[in-house]
Amino acid sequence: MNTNLKQGCGILLIASVAFLSILALLPDADVDHDAGYTASELSIRETVDENVTSTSYVNSDGGITDAIDMGYATVCRMRDDNGRVVEERYLDASGRTVARYGDYYGLSYEYDKTGTVITYLDAEGNPIERSDGYSTIIRTQSGGRAYDDFYYDLSGQQIQCSGGYYGIHREYSSDGQNTSLTFLDKDGHAVCAPSGYAIKTYQRDGNGTVVGEQHFDTEGNSARSSLGQYGELYQRNEQGYISQITYLDADGNPAPTNAGYTILKRTYYRDGTADMDMYFDANVNPKALSKGQYGIKRSGKVNLLLDRNGNAMLCVDNLLNGLPCMVVVFGCVVCLLMIVLPKSLSVVLTIVYVAFILYETLMFREAGEAKTNFVLFSYAGKFLKEQSVRVGVINNIWLFIPLGTGLYRSFQKKWVLLIPFVMSVAIETTQYITGLGIAECDDVFGNTMGSWIGVLAAYTMMTWCKGKISYHLQRRSTR
Repeated sequence: MNTNLKQGCGILLIASVAFLSILALLPDADVDHDAGYTASELSIRETVDENVTSTSYVNSDGGITDAIDMGYATVCRMRDDNGRVVEERYLDASGRTVARYGDYYGLSYEYDKTGTVITYLDAEGNPIERSDGYSTIIRTQSGGRAYDDFYYDLSGQQIQCSGGYYGIHREYSSDGQNTSLTFLDKDGHAVCAPSGYAIKTYQRDGNGTVVGEQHFDTEGNSARSSLGQYGELYQRNEQGYISQITYLDADGNPAPTNAGYTILKRTYYRDGTADMDMYFDANVNPKALSKGQYGIKRSGKVNLLLDRNGNAMLCVDNLLNGLPCMVVVFGCVVCLLMIVLPKSLSVVLTIVYVAFILYETLMFREAGEAKTNFVLFSYAGKFLKEQSVRVGVINNIWLFIPLGTGLYRSFQKKWVLLIPFVMSVAIETTQYITGLGIAECDDVFGNTMGSWIGVLAAYTMMTWCKGKISYHLQRRSTR
C-alpha cells in the first residue's frame, strides 16, 4: 500500500508539472504592432489647467487617440511655481494610466543648482525599479545640457545597471551636439562595460542625425565590442529608425562580426517595434549563421529563424519557439522512450540528449557580453505578467527533465541527482567565460529541479512496471 501511495504521488506530481507547464506557456494576448495611428499621423492638442499641462494626440475628428509608436495618447506634466516640470504621467485614449515601453508609468523630477533627480514611477505614483535595474537617475547639468547620469536603486544606493556600468558621461561639440558617451564606475571613472568598450563616439550627418559610432577603451584606443566590431555605420528609414547596420573593423572598414555577418538589415512594425533582421556579407549577399538561418523574425515574444527568402525555417528551434507547449510534449515523449526502450538503447538516447542540451545551451551560439545574475528567483515578480519569462523558466526545467529520466534509467543510483547540478553549473560557467549567454543561478535551479523531476518520473514508472510484472508472475505461479 505504501509503494502504491508513492507511485500515485509520483504520477500525480509529474502530471501536475506537465499540466501547469502547459497552462503557464499559454501566450499572452496578442499585440497588433501595425494597428492604429503613429504620432506623425496625428495632430497635437495642448490644454492647461492651472499647473498641469496636458499634451494629447488627436485624430482628424478631434478625438484623443493612442499614438502606437509613443505608447500613450496623452502626457500630463505638472509644473512648480518656476514653471519646471516636477512630474509627468502617461495616459491612454480612455484617460487610464499606461506604462510607457511597458516599463514605467511616469517620471518625477527634483532640482538643485547643479542637476536633476529623475525617478521612475508606477501606476500609483510610487518609485519603481526599471527593467534596466535602477529606479532613479541623478543627473548633473550645465547650460541646459546633461553631462553625467548615475543610477540608484529604491533604497538610494548606487547600483549597476543591466549594461554593467554605474553611470554615463556625455561630451558635446561647440554647436551643442552630443559627440561621445563614456561608461562610468561608481566613482565616476571610465570603465569598460561588458559590451567590450568604455567610450563610443558618434558620427553625424549634416542634419545632426547619428549615422555611425566608434568604440574605444579607457585609454582612447580602438576597442573590440562583444560582437567583434570596433564600430558601426547606420542607414535609416523614413521614420528615422535604423534600417541597416554595417559593422566595422579598427580601421573603419566593413568587417564580419563573430557571428559571420557584416551587414544587418532590419524592418519594423508601424509602432516602431523591430520586426525582421536579415544577415549579409560585405557584398550584401545573404549570409547564413550557425544554425543555417539567414535572419530572424520577432513574432510576439519569440524569435523565429528565417531562410534566405525571409520565410520561417522548418527546424526544432522554430517548432519549440513558435509553439512553446511543444517543449512539454517533446519532453514527455523523450522521457517515455527512455523508460520503454531496452536499457542499451536508453543509454544511447541519453547520450544523444546530453549532446542536444549542449547544442541548445552552448554550441552554435553567437558570442556576446559576459553577464551574470546571481539573484535566485530574480524573475519571480515577472513570472505571472510576462509570457517570455514563463517560457524561459519552464524551458529550463523541461530541458533537463528527460536527462534526469535517462540517468536514473541507466544507473538507478542516488548519486545521479548530482550529475545534472554539476552539468548545469559547468554550462553556466562556460556561458560566462565565453560570453555565450548569461550565467544565472535561476538557470541552475531550474535545470536541477527539472532533472530531479525526471528522476522521480523514471523511479515511479520503473517501480510501477516492476510491480505489474511481479503481479503477473505471481498470478501465473498460482495457476
